[in-house]
Amino acid sequence: MRDATKIVCCCGAGICTSNYLREEIEDRLKAEGFKNVKVQISKVNDLEEAVVGADLLATTVELQKDYGIPQVRALGIMLDDNAAKEALDNIVDILKKNQ
Repeated sequence: MRDATKIVCCCGAGICTSNYLREEIEDRLKAEGFKNVKVQISKVNDLEEAVVGADLLATTVELQKDYGIPQVRALGIMLDDNAAKEALDNIVDILKKNQ
């Protein structure tokens, strides 16, 4: 049996924006029927540790490092409905491919 899928939401400070991302991602995944998904938040300075064991990284900031897992630039979730749908669709597609 597969362990929980782990998604890390990252923003500069790891407080407000990443928390909003977490909530939006959790809501969408629940609506899509995903189970056993853990979504956690992180600030950029703590990302090295936070991504250990993660399956996907959703971020509002541009990262210069490749962490060896799929990364989604999810700033669109903060901007408007169309951009949010595109970012969330991308996350769902990645998770479906990795199941």
